[in-house]
Amino acid sequence: MSTYAKRLSINQRYSSWSRIAPGIPKILLYLLTSYRLAMESLSRPLVFLLIILALENVGVDGHGRMMDPPSRNSMWRFGYPNPVNYNDNELFCGGYAVHWVQNEGKCGVCGDAYHLSHPRPHEAGGEFARGTIVRRYTAGQDIDVEIELTANHQGRFELNLCPHNNPSQRETQECFDKYPLYLSGTREPAFIIPEDSPKKAIFNYRVTLPPYITCSQCVIQWNYLTGNMWGTCENGTEAVGCGKPETFRNCADVNIVTSTSGVPPMFVHQYNPFLLYYQDYRTSGSNNNNNDNVYPLVIRAQTCQPTKLYRFIPGMNDWCLENCLRYPPNCPQTVCSCPEQCDAVGEFSGRKGADVYCMDKCLVNPPDCPADRCQCY
Repeated sequence: MSTYAKRLSINQRYSSWSRIAPGIPKILLYLLTSYRLAMESLSRPLVFLLIILALENVGVDGHGRMMDPPSRNSMWRFGYPNPVNYNDNELFCGGYAVHWVQNEGKCGVCGDAYHLSHPRPHEAGGEFARGTIVRRYTAGQDIDVEIELTANHQGRFELNLCPHNNPSQRETQECFDKYPLYLSGTREPAFIIPEDSPKKAIFNYRVTLPPYITCSQCVIQWNYLTGNMWGTCENGTEAVGCGKPETFRNCADVNIVTSTSGVPPMFVHQYNPFLLYYQDYRTSGSNNNNNDNVYPLVIRAQTCQPTKLYRFIPGMNDWCLENCLRYPPNCPQTVCSCPEQCDAVGEFSGRKGADVYCMDKCLVNPPDCPADRCQCY
């Protein structure tokens, strides 16, 4: 199993708390475990105020990842020879309390907790940052972007570009900030998540690369600023979506070349020599030569557990995780189940945001899924 799948020391202490008191919200557990660290820089009343506020925000953490261009944490899902990150939807600066309390608002450029020693796992020289080029573009091109949210907490996406040209040298936020990527045909850097979007969703849109930037290795940085937190707005009022947001970051390595003609080179865009394809015979017609039912193999599952028949066999939890979340997968449906959706059940189902709470708790590794509140399928 990937070393990054193991929790940081603070998260290990958090897990102990969660076993002792499973009803406490996740953000409160993070605040409790980081209390001693926070006391070094914050006054006791402020820490307790944060804890009180946390009680009003059960299940505030979202989950998501950048799938196109494939990010360093998720490129294994497309067959690239990179280590599997079982928590690739959790690059959220270490979590809300780690980000805003322990690290005082600082975050690694690719979503790792700021206090981690260098090289951080998803930055140059780290476990998941091997400099593999996942997309090839031309300068000034409108490129496709795909973001997958396994738990949608509204907010906005922003992309930045760093012309780096050195896979072994650490990227800086100053480099990313110089080159925001605007939505195609606009000067708007932010993609706003529609309010009526589902609790789990895939968002596709386009951004424009700068017409004057070429590079052997550029890094595209995705920023997801959630919009479900209560805080103080710029005009001094208070509302949901203001204040300090939960923040996600991913990085992807791309190549940008110049084009002297109107036609991009043959190798530009989505060439992936590691990608496999499969044929869905359920949609096959009488014409066996029809390629319309041939699809790229992309691993979408986030967590997998043994089915009822195998649930109590020792080691089956790890077996399903390691065999289903690999490329290509070895995941018999009779042995392992990989849920895609979770719904709130019982009395809990009537609460606002309950379904998203279940997505947060259940579609992660390891899952912390209360059976009396959530049902996944």
